[in-house]
Amino acid sequence: MRTPTSFRRTASLAGIASVVLANVAARFGNAGGGVPSPFEAPAGDIAGYYADHSTSMSISAYLYGLSAICLVVFAVAVWDRLCNPGPAEARSWALVGMLGTAGYAVLLLVLALLQLALAGLTLRDSASGQVFAGLAVLWAMAAVMLVPGSVALLLGFGMAARRSGAFSGLLSNLALIGAGLGVVPPPEVLGPVSPVLGSLGFVLSELQPWMLVLWVLGTAWVLRRTEAAELEQRKLSTGEAGG
Repeated sequence: MRTPTSFRRTASLAGIASVVLANVAARFGNAGGGVPSPFEAPAGDIAGYYADHSTSMSISAYLYGLSAICLVVFAVAVWDRLCNPGPAEARSWALVGMLGTAGYAVLLLVLALLQLALAGLTLRDSASGQVFAGLAVLWAMAAVMLVPGSVALLLGFGMAARRSGAFSGLLSNLALIGAGLGVVPPPEVLGPVSPVLGSLGFVLSELQPWMLVLWVLGTAWVLRRTEAAELEQRKLSTGEAGG
């Protein structure tokens, strides 16, 4: 049984809201030039950054949380579209996409909670420097994991769309390219091997999130248009039956 059309159309807006909120959250998080790396900067510098930008970092955290919720709502509608009706192979890949979405949403929520915790610790004089440094390292690890964390989401939904034909080949390719870019080693790993590889890794790591953004926006647009067309066709069929 398919979900109501009203939900699917709302979910397409949730997908758009998800990428917008995530990008706005990143802007707020980088309001002061970006959080100093806990692997390079002392804990005092990171604490100073959070103390100076506690409001913007808190806003960023709440926006990341909202983005995660919107993404899950959007993914439910995509999963429904791919599975009803759809071949068994498409349903299996769509399940991978849903599990990947859940994992990615959890990463966003962890990032948000750590930002709130770090911003709150700067307001407490009794906060332990070691605790702050540890949370900063966890935050950095969660941020780094966002790129590979989206691989299952993009791979699952990209393959499901290809198997079911529910979305265009362009959208499937965007998802699969994004999944491929997500498994490229980060520049921190490639840099020591070769400066050229490090530069390439940096470019690819910056490009990958845009594949996710373009896939979400394109899928949301197609989903909304398709559901609107089905609703119009249903109205016409009802009118003809009534006549």
